[in-house]
Amino acid sequence: MKKGFTLIELLVVIALLGVIAVLVTTSVIGIMNRSRNSLSESQISTLENAAEQWGTINADKMPLDDSVYELDIQTLADEGYIDSADLENPRNGSQLCGVVEISYDTSKNQYRYNFVEKDC
Repeated sequence: MKKGFTLIELLVVIALLGVIAVLVTTSVIGIMNRSRNSLSESQISTLENAAEQWGTINADKMPLDDSVYELDIQTLADEGYIDSADLENPRNGSQLCGVVEISYDTSKNQYRYNFVEKDC
């Protein structure tokens, strides 16, 4: 009686390992993408909060009507409202460029802050 595995048995095991590897890889890639998106949303929130802090100090520059003030995120970094690490795009590692648009909502009597990404 022969001991060992046949060629067919070995091929089946290799095929199963390949399928498992593909499933694990796609799951890990999906998790990484969701993590990057979550980090990006958190970073945008940080930029908008920093712009709000900037607005309390620079009230004379804030719009009082339907106009929009564009605050460059580099200004936020230069003035110490954000760390330079916040200027890195978490999705691809490149430099993040853009502005926080500050507008005044007359119906709610409050300011709105919206980050807009722009090309560097």
